[in-house]
Amino acid sequence: MTGPTSDENQELRGQQTALARFGELALKSHDLDEILTEACRLVGEALGTDLAKVVELQEDGETLLVRAGIGWKPGVVGQVALKLRDGTSEGHAIKTGEPVISSNIDDEDRFEYAPFLKENGVKAMVNVLIIGADDHPPFGILQVDSRKPREFSESDITFLRGYANLLAAAVDRLRVVAAMRDNNQELERRVAERTRELTEANRKLWAEAEERERAERALRQAQQMEALVEHLPVGAGLVDRSGRIMAANPELRRLLARPVIPSFEAAPPGEWVAFHPDGRRVEARDYPGARALRGEVALNQDFLYRDGASSGGRWRRVSGIPMPSEDGGVAAALVLIADIDEEKRATDRQTLLTRELDHRAKNMLAVVQAALRLTRADDLAGFVQAIEGRVAALARAQTLLAKDRWAGADLHAILRGELAAFLDGGSGPRAELRGPPVALPPGAAQPLSMAVHELATNAVKYGALSAPAGRVSISWRVGGASGGVLGLRWVESGGPPPKGPPAKRGFGSRVLEGTLRGQLGGAVSMEWNGDGLACEIEVPLGRAERIVGDDAALAGFEAQEPAEADREEGVPRSSG
Repeated sequence: MTGPTSDENQELRGQQTALARFGELALKSHDLDEILTEACRLVGEALGTDLAKVVELQEDGETLLVRAGIGWKPGVVGQVALKLRDGTSEGHAIKTGEPVISSNIDDEDRFEYAPFLKENGVKAMVNVLIIGADDHPPFGILQVDSRKPREFSESDITFLRGYANLLAAAVDRLRVVAAMRDNNQELERRVAERTRELTEANRKLWAEAEERERAERALRQAQQMEALVEHLPVGAGLVDRSGRIMAANPELRRLLARPVIPSFEAAPPGEWVAFHPDGRRVEARDYPGARALRGEVALNQDFLYRDGASSGGRWRRVSGIPMPSEDGGVAAALVLIADIDEEKRATDRQTLLTRELDHRAKNMLAVVQAALRLTRADDLAGFVQAIEGRVAALARAQTLLAKDRWAGADLHAILRGELAAFLDGGSGPRAELRGPPVALPPGAAQPLSMAVHELATNAVKYGALSAPAGRVSISWRVGGASGGVLGLRWVESGGPPPKGPPAKRGFGSRVLEGTLRGQLGGAVSMEWNGDGLACEIEVPLGRAERIVGDDAALAGFEAQEPAEADREEGVPRSSG
């Protein structure tokens, strides 16, 4: 009996690595589409196939939707729906829960196969069930497809099942997170409703307190009130004129674990922080409890409370209501404290997001306006085509930034968006992308997207991609003393013979110089050799992190407007 071959060991290690990488993503990501797409990519890479997909069982229990995939022609992922019925490999997998393997579907007589599989050149396939958690039905099917007939081994099936189980766990985790989010929203609504009810109840209690004839009677009434508010989600307590807490419900004791209120205690500086509408800090003598003991009604004062357990502190809403004495003065004060931390932070996040969207919308309009002003063309059709291409490049960069919540964008996704037509062509790829994963900061994403668009436009018009045999190779690396300099190389070959740099500066030259050099502090160099244009770009990513993405893009258009005689030329042309 012989052990595994070196090729089998290498394949097994590749599968184990893919499982580990996907496991990390499945635990961290909150985006189901990202998880499913990455699963397809990694499983296809591990098994050496061109195609992979996840089909999701819909709520009707009779339809399967191609939810995610790699390698498929446009119109498949997110659009193709299959009816779940007997006689299909998908129906068999859902019904039996067992894997389906076909080494050559042309010779297959067990199942019917959907037309889109053959349209995409599928010859062999294997699928496994993605189970559902608890009482949920199966989520769907993980399927690997090959454009060549091939055999799938038992280890391949075991690997796919492990992958499918990880996917099932990730789906269940996201379902639980969504349920928790819904529960939190309901809880916040109920807390707000209870707060309104309590405010109204407090008003009524205060009116009743005014009618009491003696302070002792008010104190006895307060003790009875403590029993009434024992289980309220808002802290309530009675405070005497020295600031000592005489009676309190459990919630107040949790929120204020001390014998006296902060107005009368030598608390550490900055422990309770609040501000007046004009920006002045509220002094301790003007805290709601202190004001209530002076006879004032002080409602809904928001404080940031720092207890040392959390670096940012937590928000509290405090109210104080005076309790009158027999002689018309104040015998005590009713102090109310509500935990509003989640509500406050949600409001702040919404405000910040609104400002950010407003800023980006204004800058985006300014970029489009500048592109319209600076673009030159020989005729209207050329002008429209140039503007549409540039606006599309801006839109793609915005989409990638929005997908990652404006934290950055994936360099490979940007390049693929600009060169998709030459990466997946029917006659084979005419563009090659090589480099490590790079997350561009927001300040670099849009300028690089525009620069690559101008290089691609130039290649299609005058360079390598204008000839059938032409090719473009794009490679990149991240290096530098602190590992923060992106180096990208664009090399064309097989196109018409270059004639050297042009005599006039085109729009593309202004983009490269204005954004990459001027705004991002990078470097751009170009050479015209016998094979075509070679462009070297270097961008310090650390500097780009301090620049808002739209501002960086806008700066690329702030160069002097070209003279009327200058025509639109993209980047410096590699041919006449």
